[in-house]
Amino acid sequence: MYPGFIVSHIKKGSPAAGTKIRAGDFLFKLNNSYFYDILDYYYLSSDAKVTLSLYSKEGQPYEVKIKKKHTQGLGLEFVTPTIGPMRRCQNNCIFCFVDQQPSGLRSSLYKKDDDYRLSFFHGNYITLTNMGKLDIRRIIRRGISPLYISIHSTIPGIRRKMMRNHAAGGILEQLEKLVSEGIEIHGQIVICPGINDGKSLKKTVDDLAALYPGLKTLALVPVGLTRYRRRLFPLRRVSPAKASYIVKYFSDMQEHYQKRLGTPFIFLADELYLLCAKPLPPHEHYGMYEQLENGVGLGRMFLNEIEEWKGQTFPSLNRRLEVSLVTGRSGSGFLKIFQEELEKIDGLKTHLHVLSNIFWGKNVTVAGLLTGSDLFIGLKGKNLGEIVFIPSVMLKEGTELFLDNVSLSFLSNKLKTQIVPISSLSEIRKIIAQKETLATG
Repeated sequence: MYPGFIVSHIKKGSPAAGTKIRAGDFLFKLNNSYFYDILDYYYLSSDAKVTLSLYSKEGQPYEVKIKKKHTQGLGLEFVTPTIGPMRRCQNNCIFCFVDQQPSGLRSSLYKKDDDYRLSFFHGNYITLTNMGKLDIRRIIRRGISPLYISIHSTIPGIRRKMMRNHAAGGILEQLEKLVSEGIEIHGQIVICPGINDGKSLKKTVDDLAALYPGLKTLALVPVGLTRYRRRLFPLRRVSPAKASYIVKYFSDMQEHYQKRLGTPFIFLADELYLLCAKPLPPHEHYGMYEQLENGVGLGRMFLNEIEEWKGQTFPSLNRRLEVSLVTGRSGSGFLKIFQEELEKIDGLKTHLHVLSNIFWGKNVTVAGLLTGSDLFIGLKGKNLGEIVFIPSVMLKEGTELFLDNVSLSFLSNKLKTQIVPISSLSEIRKIIAQKETLATG
């Protein structure tokens, strides 16, 4: 084994493409400086001229000189997204979704990362419990901003109880230090009834609002519970009545912060509105939609897409075409609205299939957590038409695998129809138009 970090891939068309660097080679210096992780890598490779020192996988040292734009990356990818060792979670949170999974899933689903570098580059939420003063200083010195932080409570005893980690109690001091040094933060609170709700939640929100604009947004998310919570900390789901209270109270607080801060500051997960059958806020409420990973504003974005769809014309089809739409229970209302728009196209027949989540259990209702086995059970024997459209978030990014390792092609063969993952409604429009072209070509 040679010093450095293994290059796993060279992006096509990148500055490193066309050089003699190969996958499997070891990069150990940039501009004659050793580097530790992805932060050092990007910092040292930001110059217009970069000299790379490497070992070939056969052990021969060599150098490559690259000229590029200051804003341009080298185009190298490594075995781990952090390049160096990844920081693992040191908590044992009472609500952890990883602990609520069955055995036999792909190994990546059981990994608990808690790495501030992934927070900066990929928007992963971190807890700060595995970080010392040197880490905080490095974040400040490098200007690692924004960061996405799981807060849950500013009351030390409650946060320690929720995360089952004695180091969890100093979160407010850590946040104050970061924002005082210009680091922007997006926060998250997972609401666990009877643990961090009620008066303690109100105090936490008040504490965090005092950190605005450094702490820019705060998402409130109901705890997710699967049917695999055996021998785990007893938790209750957020009931419709509890959701109704949360929506009412914090909607008033949003108005208060809008007047005082110029922003709602608090953003509620779509699921809270759906649980109590309250309408989603308007598009303007969500600003830059900075809490999408928490399910905040996804429904509104979908409704925005429907409005764009309504503003476009679609000619009658030259032949009859049947298609299906698939979603979970949470998304059924949005898909019904879209189905009505599709039915306005002459010659197009649509079927809407709202599936229950058998794999994770009845408390899990979002489409993104439907598995291949859920789709097979829910769609078998149904009239599906020529194409079944599913949200692309059902699949692992960059693959055709569902969460239970069922592949898209396997499911298509079993159901004897084409299954197409889509990330926007415009993709449906293009596919329907292509089908029409093929029919008339």
